[in-house]
Amino acid sequence: MISFNEDEYDLLKETFNLAMGQAAADLAVLLKSFVDMVVPDINIVKAEKVVEAIVGDASCWRDEPVTATRQTFYLGNIVDGEAIVAFDDQTFDNVSRLLGFEDKIDRQYKIEIMLEMTNIMVSACLNGISNQLFGKNMSFAPPMVLSENNTYKKIIYGAFQRSQLRWDYTMLAKISFKLKNESFRSEMLLFLSEKAILAIHQSITKLLSDM
Repeated sequence: MISFNEDEYDLLKETFNLAMGQAAADLAVLLKSFVDMVVPDINIVKAEKVVEAIVGDASCWRDEPVTATRQTFYLGNIVDGEAIVAFDDQTFDNVSRLLGFEDKIDRQYKIEIMLEMTNIMVSACLNGISNQLFGKNMSFAPPMVLSENNTYKKIIYGAFQRSQLRWDYTMLAKISFKLKNESFRSEMLLFLSEKAILAIHQSITKLLSDM
């Protein structure tokens, strides 16, 4: 399993921080409100430990109902992975109000908002990372609904049972977004494959050697 030394990890985290900042900025434009972002936690996790890594800490939604989406991404045969984004129900009501569409709050409209926000957040994050490390944009599949009105814990346990996973370990990044003055909460999970970890490590090593 690939590991990052202290200097490599610091540069990796800086790369992710810059990319997440762009995602927060793009979301702020949509919502017309400043978006606060918690510095991402980045770890390389074995498949049998991934559920524990996600729900075993102080995650804010372990037992609350949320709606979750998923979106896959790739960069040729160099990088591939998947993002999962979770939103609480109150988020949709507040976003609808911010956008001036309170009268259209139905199930289909909530799904459309959720998928649009997923696309904005995931593409900004991953393109930010990809451009810094590889000088190219990622490609994305359309986002889709993973689960509606289910607890975060059940969603994660259902999606990441070891027997369902085709990989042995992943790079996992957890990012939380919220509005300072509005009730908006979202948590994004980024999963990068083994080959993606190798490509990222090689790029980080080269960037350090060029400094």
